[in-house]
Amino acid sequence: MSSIAVKRLGLIISAALTIGWCGTVLAAKASGGAVVVAKLYKDFAWQAVASQADLFGEDLSHQSKSTLEKYFAPALADLLVKDAACQMKSQGICNLDFDLLFDSQDPRVTDLDISTTSPGKVSVVYKDPVDDRATRIDFDVARVAGAWKITDVVYNRPEQVSLTRVLSRKLP
Repeated sequence: MSSIAVKRLGLIISAALTIGWCGTVLAAKASGGAVVVAKLYKDFAWQAVASQADLFGEDLSHQSKSTLEKYFAPALADLLVKDAACQMKSQGICNLDFDLLFDSQDPRVTDLDISTTSPGKVSVVYKDPVDDRATRIDFDVARVAGAWKITDVVYNRPEQVSLTRVLSRKLP
């Protein structure tokens, strides 16, 4: 392996471990519905620093229904599975054309913070390390069969885009 490849691999592993450590801290401090959101970012935030599925596994939007239901309510997990199946069938984009954790096609993040803003509402705020712009994503959470689950995600764009609405559009 070339020296550059070894350095890149080391950087990716270091970044992944840092994200994992931060996620553990967030999960330890999180309570109520924030726990499921913190766990989701702990398990899948690596997507913002690496794109090597062979090292890290499939990204969030291509997980199995059983994996998605660890974080999402069944109805939202079903919509994600249907969109992933459409992408595989068409070999292209269907309804979801952005990374659902970062509201971006090419996420770059730093200073990620997860907090409960009101009952059933969890906010994720992070900065873009290049332009220092802050992004906020709101998660609706509820107890489903005794466990906290994400029921919707609202992206704070001017038009307040809901993940459920995006995924509920008629598939191509």
